[in-house]
Amino acid sequence: MNATFNKGDVIFRQGDYAATMYDICAGSVGIYADYQTPDEKQLAVLPAGEVFGEMGLIECYPRSATAVAMEDGTQVQEITSKEFSSYFRDSPEKVLSVMKQLSKRLRETTNNYREACRTVYETVETEKKGEEKSGWLKNSLKFFHEVYAGIKGTQE
Repeated sequence: MNATFNKGDVIFRQGDYAATMYDICAGSVGIYADYQTPDEKQLAVLPAGEVFGEMGLIECYPRSATAVAMEDGTQVQEITSKEFSSYFRDSPEKVLSVMKQLSKRLRETTNNYREACRTVYETVETEKKGEEKSGWLKNSLKFFHEVYAGIKGTQE
């Protein structure tokens, strides 16, 4: 099923449940955490040819972000779980794109986890020694505080 959106239209909201993904046929889509809140963060802008929402298709968990049309006439093709098996046959390049996106996200999550572990370790060591926190450590603590505050806010 194809759908057309105007600039600012919400395609799906963070927290929604849906076993669908979308293929951008025209226009572009912004992906946001905490959309329309003081903590709003634009995570990505995806052009035509990209897919999004694949996590909702693969596992029916709440959406982790909000998808918003960035241009008038943004057109997407909705791919349901029933249609996904034919997607393998008809659009193998899109399936490869989904796999690459998931791999990239996993790599970024792994890197963020390692940075969080380093931050915790350096915080503990700094406090044990009674030393001043380095600039890196202060920035890292601020970053992880902002990430955690955003996560905490979505779970309340």
